[in-house]
Amino acid sequence: MLTIGELASHAGVTVRAVRHYHANGLLPEPERDHSGYRWYQAAAVVDLIKIRTLAEAGVPLARELLRADSAAIAQIDERLRAQIRQRERHRERIARLASGDHLILPPEVVEFLDRLREFGVDERIIQVERDGWIPLVAHAPELAAKLMARKRAQLCDGPLIDFYRTAGRAFDRVGGDPILVGLADELSA
Repeated sequence: MLTIGELASHAGVTVRAVRHYHANGLLPEPERDHSGYRWYQAAAVVDLIKIRTLAEAGVPLARELLRADSAAIAQIDERLRAQIRQRERHRERIARLASGDHLILPPEVVEFLDRLREFGVDERIIQVERDGWIPLVAHAPELAAKLMARKRAQLCDGPLIDFYRTAGRAFDRVGGDPILVGLADELSA
């Protein structure tokens, strides 16, 4: 036999929560003894833990639910699993939003852009590259896949990376700069 304080402590709730569950008819209130104390049986601990577990899971509490059989609990569990899957999908979309390119471009294009970053290509060149892929993927996804396969193969050769790096160095130059003329010669070569 447990007092209300012992019951609450054992179930991990407050005495106030126990009284709330009494008031809402979720937890039967035991008779008081001759001293005015309520003494709870072991079944009250089980019921209170069920109530707390369901409440923490966001399940609307009802007396019928507390007496639910394993099939009803399995339905609750499946509903919670579906909500978890839906929230995971939302989290993935939010993460893609945060990462930018993943939301609008196929993974192989994003991987290619990330490889350019690894090679130290100027971010402005990468943005131009990305902005070219967006309409191509939207209008001709099959062609985009073929072109991406070629570009990925070119990454292994080296001249493409040199081209991108040279173009990046030319970005901040103005007309008449002798370095710009040299970079233009490198690009045309």
